[in-house]
Amino acid sequence: MDFFEKRLKNFISSKIDISEDFDFEQFKVGRSNITYKISDDANTYVLRRPPFGNKLESAHNMSREYKILKVLYKNGLRVPKPLYLYDEKKLTNDDFYIMEFIEGATIANYDVAENYDEIEKHIISKSFIETLLEIHNFNVVDSELSNLGQHENYVERQIKRWNKQFQAQKVRDIEDLDKATALLLENIPTQQIVRIVHGDYRLDNVRVNKNRVSAVLDWELCTLGDPLADLGTVIASWNDQTEKDSPFVYSPTLSNGFPSRKDIIEYYSNSSSLDLRNIEFYTRLSFWKHAMIMEGVFVRYSLGSYGKVNENEIESFKNSTIMFAKKAASKNLLEEIT
Repeated sequence: MDFFEKRLKNFISSKIDISEDFDFEQFKVGRSNITYKISDDANTYVLRRPPFGNKLESAHNMSREYKILKVLYKNGLRVPKPLYLYDEKKLTNDDFYIMEFIEGATIANYDVAENYDEIEKHIISKSFIETLLEIHNFNVVDSELSNLGQHENYVERQIKRWNKQFQAQKVRDIEDLDKATALLLENIPTQQIVRIVHGDYRLDNVRVNKNRVSAVLDWELCTLGDPLADLGTVIASWNDQTEKDSPFVYSPTLSNGFPSRKDIIEYYSNSSSLDLRNIEFYTRLSFWKHAMIMEGVFVRYSLGSYGKVNENEIESFKNSTIMFAKKAASKNLLEEIT
């Protein structure tokens, strides 16, 4: 789809320091909002916009994501500097925003992770958890993001919201997803604290430079609530080669040399006052949410919202939903994966 028409490129060049005939390239990572690298001979930026086609209610909110980045950047957290928000809906029907380009690498999969040795992988992993703790230690209640969402009952709100969105786009019945939903509703833990929740904190959603996390990306799912949901996502996605049925089939940690899931839990626990006895619940919640995310991607791909794609790729997202749902429905989940 021709998003960067001449009129839009001219407009963008009037707002940031870039030539009118800048080059653009879509990042391959990320399957929800669409992210482009835009550059000329002297400057490089990142532009982020929603997927093309119909969007779910409340999803893909560029203005909200821009505000989150603006406040977090101002408070010294590791995020890209937001530079410009377009929300006029004149040149294009969708909002978009532009932010700084962060130098470094995105360890998006096994192949990229293979470029690092075991010592580097441990340093990166500790920086990854350290960065998460910085986010969770940020006093969001007393910040400009205090009205980002409700403070309490995070899990109940999440289950209700994700179920609503799933039902709005539902194209098939998934028995394991129903089982996982029941398990979650039966075992909701008490929320211990109110903090920023990134919503999809994984190794492939950060930039790494000199073996340190330089920026956290993809704040689309961010809200206020229970920070242990982020740790649950880390544990769910931190699979290794012994876990034969993991739905995170491209996980960087499939490359040998990363710390174990138990190590990751220990890293977090050593620097946090939170009680982690219910961490299995949050890990299950992550698998459950990823099943719904994959189903949403499958539906949007099927409808052509990302343009022309390979039929095999559409089928892979369809199957991925089933894999995530099966894992989320496992009654002894933590024992099974650790």
